[in-house]
Amino acid sequence: MSATTHNVLFLLGSAREGGNAQFLARRMAAALPPSANHRTLHLDDYPLPAFRDIRHSVGIYPPPQGNERVLAEATLDASDIIIAAPLYWYSVPASVKLYFDYWSAWLRVPGLDFRNQMTGKRLHAVCVVSDEDSSVAEPFARMLELTAGYMGMEWRGC
Repeated sequence: MSATTHNVLFLLGSAREGGNAQFLARRMAAALPPSANHRTLHLDDYPLPAFRDIRHSVGIYPPPQGNERVLAEATLDASDIIIAAPLYWYSVPASVKLYFDYWSAWLRVPGLDFRNQMTGKRLHAVCVVSDEDSSVAEPFARMLELTAGYMGMEWRGC
């Protein structure tokens, strides 16, 4: 890991504060090399309105503002994004899904160059599963893996 390129963003997607996903994210952050910068954002602390798809009507999106801007800037600043969340109904929690819905907008913000800035970043996940069969988390991991591939990111696994 290079000190100049390793900025880790932990995004907590649990609907409760202080849960297992947050505990594991803290443990991971503590294990990072001293040269790595890291930031943790709980998605519930940065609520976003319901996503509106205006691709086929307006075609472009305005620059992010408010909580959306905080999340967009943190995302673009990171070399590594770690989604830390429990498995909710075999997928990512609603706050995580909504965050990724906004990527659709950020791809269409003039001057943001979101896709090019995301290419080469690394996407990781920490998924808390209560079932003894961890294969139930495959849809969670697959959604993130496909997202990474679509964006030209490196999928580092779950």
